[in-house]
Amino acid sequence: MRYFSILLCLFIFCQCKKNDVVSDPVLDRIAITSSNGNRIDFTNETTTQLTVTGLDQANQQVTIDETIKWEVNNDAMQVDENGLVELLSTGKSIITASVGSISSSIEIYSWDSTLPRTEIFISDAGPNYKAPWQILRAYDDGEYVEVFTDQNLSWPQDIVVLEDKKLVLVSNLSRNNITQYDITDGSYEGVFADDLSGPTRMELGPDGYIYVLQWQGDGKVKRYQKDGTALGAFTDVGVPQSIGMAWDASYNLYVSTYSNGDGGAFVRKFNSEGVDQGLFIDSDLQGATDIWFQGDNLMVNDYPIGIVKRFDASGELLGSLITGLQLNEGVAHLLNGNILIGNGGTSSVNEYAPNGSFIKEYIPSGTLNLALPNAVTVREVNR
Repeated sequence: MRYFSILLCLFIFCQCKKNDVVSDPVLDRIAITSSNGNRIDFTNETTTQLTVTGLDQANQQVTIDETIKWEVNNDAMQVDENGLVELLSTGKSIITASVGSISSSIEIYSWDSTLPRTEIFISDAGPNYKAPWQILRAYDDGEYVEVFTDQNLSWPQDIVVLEDKKLVLVSNLSRNNITQYDITDGSYEGVFADDLSGPTRMELGPDGYIYVLQWQGDGKVKRYQKDGTALGAFTDVGVPQSIGMAWDASYNLYVSTYSNGDGGAFVRKFNSEGVDQGLFIDSDLQGATDIWFQGDNLMVNDYPIGIVKRFDASGELLGSLITGLQLNEGVAHLLNGNILIGNGGTSSVNEYAPNGSFIKEYIPSGTLNLALPNAVTVREVNR
């Protein structure tokens, strides 16, 4: 019996030692990084070094002993056997690295900062209006999209670009402030204004001041100088849950209210001095968000029912410009007159012709985890 016990112990010991043997890590996938990032200014940099890292199934690094083979999908760039990329022209290239049967690709976007370009800023209100929040920036027809910032945001609502200050302003509804960011790299530059009650839309007015709507409080439109100096209330009466504004050719200001999407939405008119002129639209709206003029007609995003409605110069409903939207909020215009609209139902930014016909998803659904695009701002550079 004692002899049997000794043999059993030896067997268990051997099995334990066998289980303790660690096999060599096996290459499962590879990852590629670029020394100059994925978006490179062709005017400043003409090369970037690609590095390949081997990983096993546990995401631990593995030494790569085999030769790495490189391939580029077009003539905009070339890469040598060591992964050094030379930029030959502007454009986007897909560069693939292969180690045996394992491969991975990286997109490198080469651009020229001296050439005319279009930048599109998109505010993301997050899934179900909750964090994570972010501001995206897209370039040149949505070919390249990056996270401009995800710092110090709290239910972001709108975006204004101050070219002379090299700043981007973002209104934050649930923190009652407006934050500012460096226009080049998106770094946080502090608070622009913090005396607001649920700021929503912001616009640069015809007088060069920044106009800000308020969802809460007295609902009056407030004005600021570009250095953040508060000029107080512009309008003499407030608009509750205000979330859209536009000026006509005579500089009259129009402000829309969402009114909980209960069919009580309206648009109020103010003259160029901010004096109330009464209701311009008092029916036919479920929940108005952005508004804008197209000629003499006022367009209104009716958020709960996914329609852009058209109203004439007297406030009478003319019909629909765009239908089939879902949670439509955030509007901007391209140089060619086409309209960009944030479509929350598909987590995309859609492009439409001035007559309302659909062109394409300018920012495809879910790009960089985009959830609810509630503001769109166009910036034209070098034009």
